[in-house]
Formats: sequence, C-alpha cells, structure tokens
Amino acid sequence: MTKEKNRKFLARTALGMSLAAGVSLFPLMHRLVERQTADFDKIRIAVGRDTISKQQFYERLSYRDQGWYLSAPDGTLVNVDSLTDFKVKDNLLYQAFRQTKLRNTVDTVHVRYVRGSTEMRMSDIVYGMGTKDSLGYIPSFGRYNYDHLNLRYFKADNEALQKIVDKYNDKYNCTYRHEYQHYLNTVSGIGRAGQSYENKFVECCLDEISANIAQLLEQRKHYLDSGRDLSFLTSRFKFYREAIESGKVKPAAGVYSPQEIKLIANGVFDTWMSEKFNIYIKNNAGRTIHILSKTNYNGVQSDELRHRQLMKACFYINGIDFYPHIALREKEIKAKIPAEKLKLFRLLKKDKFKTMNHLAELEKVRAEEGKRSYNMMLIKNKLQAHARRLFGSGR
Repeated sequence: MTKEKNRKFLARTALGMSLAAGVSLFPLMHRLVERQTADFDKIRIAVGRDTISKQQFYERLSYRDQGWYLSAPDGTLVNVDSLTDFKVKDNLLYQAFRQTKLRNTVDTVHVRYVRGSTEMRMSDIVYGMGTKDSLGYIPSFGRYNYDHLNLRYFKADNEALQKIVDKYNDKYNCTYRHEYQHYLNTVSGIGRAGQSYENKFVECCLDEISANIAQLLEQRKHYLDSGRDLSFLTSRFKFYREAIESGKVKPAAGVYSPQEIKLIANGVFDTWMSEKFNIYIKNNAGRTIHILSKTNYNGVQSDELRHRQLMKACFYINGIDFYPHIALREKEIKAKIPAEKLKLFRLLKKDKFKTMNHLAELEKVRAEEGKRSYNMMLIKNKLQAHARRLFGSGR
C-alpha cells in the first residue's frame, strides 16, 4: 500500500470510528493522518495464534455493540477493548484478585535477652526467627500482601519477658484486624487504576489510616470485653486512652456517640500524619507507581467521584461511617506530598501520554467528548428547570 493510500485509509478509519462512537474524533483524525505510517507493514501484532501487520490490524478493526472488535484471519470477531479502554483491563485484573482466597499464616519470633546481660534493658532484647539468630530489630507485627495475611507471634524464653513483648502480639495490638482492613480495602478497589497519581498517593495514605481506625475499634472491643482494662489500649492510640481517662469519652459496647466517632477519626488521622506520614512517603509513592503502571494514559486521570466512592467504602468500618470527618482532612495529605514526588508523577503521566497507541487516543478523545456532552446536558437541564420555575410548565 502506498504512503498516500495509507493516509487515506487512516482518514477513513478515523472518520468511521467517530461515527460509530457517536462523538467527534476529527482532532484525532488529523493527528493520525499526519503520523508517519511507513512502519505499519513492519510491526507484527499477535492475534490468538496468528500474527498480522499493524496495517492489517487497523483495516480489520471496527466499533460495534459499545466495544472495539477485530476481525481475525479466520473470520471470527475478537473483542480488543483491553487494548483501548483501561477500565476493561483493570476490571479483568480486579476480578482475578476477587477469585483468590485469602491465606492466613503465623510466624513465631523467639525473644530473649542478650547472653550475659544483667540490666535487662529493652536494648538488650534479641528477636530471632527461623534460622536467623537475631533479626537485629523488632520485626513488623504483621503484613498483608495480595492474597496473603501474615502475623507474627512473639514468644519469650521467660515469663517476665513475655509480659513485655505481649503488647506486640495480636491479643493486645490487634494486628490481624489492621491487616484485614487492608484486605477489605483491596476488595473495595484500593489497588485499581482510574485515578491520578496524586489522588492514588492520597488513597494509599488513607488506606493506612483506615486500617488504624479498624485496629483501634478492635482494641476498644478488647478493652470493654476485659472489664475495661486499659492495658488493652496500646500506646499507638494514646489519644483515645487519655480521652477515656479524662472522661471525655465513655465507650459502651455497640454504641458510638457522634462525638466519639469524630474523636476517633480525627485522632487517628492526626496521629498517623505526625508519626507515620514521613515514614510511608517512599512506600506509598512506590505503591502508587506500581498500581498505575498497569494502565495507560486514560487510567491516570483524576476522577473525584470514583475517589469519593472508594474512600466511603474504605471508611465504612464496623457499620460506622467515618468518611465525613476524614473527607475534611484529605487536602492536608495532598499538601504534604514532596515536590520531588509530584515532579516524578508529572513525568510518569507525560510518558504515558507519549506512549499512547492509536486506540488509547481514540478512547481519550471519546472520554473528553463524552465529558463535555455530559456537562452540556447538565447545563441544558438546569436552564430548562430554571425556565419552568419562571414561566411554568407550559401545559
């Protein structure tokens, strides 16, 4: 096919797709026509067990039944939405996760004092696990990752030391409930694309705050079940223990006053931001990049409605909606994102824009046109409603 014929083909393809999609794709059509197309017959694309040229791919592509379809060499139609719409690919990954079964495991950490220690100081405590004589530091109490929730049980070699390290165990720390909330948030969609880098970073931070609230509620339960033994409220939630001691809150089983809900939401938020935010910057930035690495340019756009729906699910904990209070504080997280991370996020988004394929560009234009059409519809409806109020229904 000559270069001139190739350009005409692309123009017809873009125009045909615009008619099928029901939106204006003329800006994209001009970009496609201006592109160099000499490589079309060189690049090969795998379709099932066959391979075709890039040129043949576009010649056989059509939009029907609200999706993109490719006519395979054997004549069958193959849905290729996963190449064009990030939501399709993202949903496939999400559904694959939903079908996995959560695995729970427990590792035993053996605890002892350094041999020869006479003062029995905290700095002399050694934490060993498996073949390691010493971990060299207090290991994490637990961790959730995809389909695996792992806890650690700290077992001392004497009764006095056991009382010291018991605060790390699930009985007091409520580690399982913390990590399980991470799992629930993943089920709700915390690991899905369809959000800007900045918003996804905020969501990763709020995932931690959500898990901490769930952990506090579990400690609160243990506190009440034990006859109000304050040792079941760990130093992680010092603010809550102090509120009980001062009489500011009076917890009761199954009952949460509006004041207590507000105290828990803001108290956990403030504590995490002051004690954990800086520690989690690197981890949450890396997690953000990993989540959005699976999507295209269309999947890294800000979507405030999607964000609010996800966060409402993450902060509906034990039947209590904490999100109204958390929603008022989110901007504080975004304001603290380091400049170097914001710069990195911009560069990554720019790179996704540069590497968009033709189908991703079609989806971008369709989404933009759809958004404009939706906004115009809202304006039209508002004007009509205003007219009805002024002049009556006209009947």
